[in-house]
Amino acid sequence: MHKYQRFLWLEGVFDEATVATFQTISPASNFWQKGFIRALQGLGHHVSIIGYPVERAWPFGRLLIRQTDASLLPGVSGRLLGYLNFPYLRSIFQYANMRLAVVRLLRSGQPLPDYLVVFSCLEKSTQQTAAIRIAKWVRRVFCIPWVCIVADGESPPGADAYVYLTWAYFELEAKRRPEPTIHIDGGVPEVPVRFSPPAFGRERVLMYMGALTRHGGALELARAFRDVQGEHMSLWFCGRGPNPELDAVAAGDGRIQIKGFLEEVELTRLASQAFAFANPRPASFAPNRLNYPSKILHYLAFEKPVISTFTDGVSPEYKEVLISVDDDSQAGLSAAIKSLMTMDELQYQALQLRVSTFKEKKSWSAQAGRFVSWLVAALSKV
Repeated sequence: MHKYQRFLWLEGVFDEATVATFQTISPASNFWQKGFIRALQGLGHHVSIIGYPVERAWPFGRLLIRQTDASLLPGVSGRLLGYLNFPYLRSIFQYANMRLAVVRLLRSGQPLPDYLVVFSCLEKSTQQTAAIRIAKWVRRVFCIPWVCIVADGESPPGADAYVYLTWAYFELEAKRRPEPTIHIDGGVPEVPVRFSPPAFGRERVLMYMGALTRHGGALELARAFRDVQGEHMSLWFCGRGPNPELDAVAAGDGRIQIKGFLEEVELTRLASQAFAFANPRPASFAPNRLNYPSKILHYLAFEKPVISTFTDGVSPEYKEVLISVDDDSQAGLSAAIKSLMTMDELQYQALQLRVSTFKEKKSWSAQAGRFVSWLVAALSKV
């Protein structure tokens, strides 16, 4: 067993400019993987990436994706691939180009990776991305085990070990899968001290970070906020995705601001000014049963209150630090907002203390260490 492990990531993890340029890349998924990879590197493990930026098929996206159109996460070795983005043909180009790049790496004379990693978001377990197909092939030909990180949706068959972000799905899969499984919903990112001033004061900003489309609950949050009176209150939305109904609600209430998709530094600056955060993801929206709202861990980095619905993806342990929304109806969200905005300073500070204690065990470093210890022990028995 090696003291330090070598991981080959079989999909792209990108810099901020690439995420901003390619609208189809999920900022949340990229942010999660960035935190995990940085933590693995911080523990001395080696990570390399072979992948490509995701783009909608032509004519909705550009016809030719060049490898120079994107950049990897800084500080990580690897290679980005281009492909012809023509419908029906692009999956062939993605697979062929990735397989060629992987073969060149494995036959280059460098130390072979100990594990392959695929970050998976499948609507159905029968779907196969280029990365999943490559992982299965490398496992068969080179005998390198692959680890599937199941973020959203269903888990594909064939991996040697599974990491689940979603709590309820992990519980279900752990009972039926013979392969090793573990629940790791993510880590709390580190926030620069200069961005963490006290936020208790009369002007109270509630902040939402994430997709502005239907599944995140942004529209429901805006409508609920509109029902709560108070000129000293504001609601900020930071994220991307078309939502004309949300635009209309914001236009009718001057306290609601849609700030759009922001670079990480600006997002962190605004978050440091917030009084509290909101995760209104509706439990009634079926796809939310198989995903985890990773924004919660991002929120907790700022050590401020978070109001949240409890979808199936959220572990019960969060009840000690989140202000629970009794139901994800407009009335339920309004009640939670009212409770939050009338909180006194002692209540606020007590909640901050609980969040501070909780986030220590959820640091990325702790999660990455737990992951590697589990993985090495689990697969050494296989």
